Amino acid sequence: MQANALDFPRPVWKVPMLELARPHADVRADALAFTLDEPGREPQAQRVRRVAGMEVDLRLLGSGHQVLAGTVVETVAQLDDLDGPLPYQLRREVSGWSYGFTADVYRRDYADFTRAVDFLRRYLSGRDDTLAAGFPGQPDALSGVMIRQVRRGLEWRAWHTFPVTRQIVSTRSRMLIG
Repeated sequence: MQANALDFPRPVWKVPMLELARPHADVRADALAFTLDEPGREPQAQRVRRVAGMEVDLRLLGSGHQVLAGTVVETVAQLDDLDGPLPYQLRREVSGWSYGFTADVYRRDYADFTRAVDFLRRYLSGRDDTLAAGFPGQPDALSGVMIRQVRRGLEWRAWHTFPVTRQIVSTRSRMLIG
């Protein structure tokens, strides 16, 4: 099997994947918008971690995620006042940090989509560096955000699956000291 954007090291800790109470908001991947200007939103699930000496708030929304790290508030979600699609690549200076964001959207046939979702479910389950959840009645719908320290800062990855269109959105964000 070739390495791809879904690859990351194997999990160490065991924390179960959550199941959110609200149903999955199945939008198309190109409806997801990106912003660093959105205020914190009410999450369906939340995990606060200390990474690289900074408190980081991981949040799963109905159709996306939010990460609050220092002065950065990254939102990837369907937003009423902002249209998608996600930028492929973006770089900005934010309060002394070099911030970078990349996004990829994968469309799979039914069998490949199901295998990819199964892989993500196994990969994201049982980790203490991750907030991941499935949705009731939608076994192929899941969202997850993983955070880790990297040299000179931190990095987070997120995945969102959309069963109706068989799309997987994969994002990577980095905050590095400038």
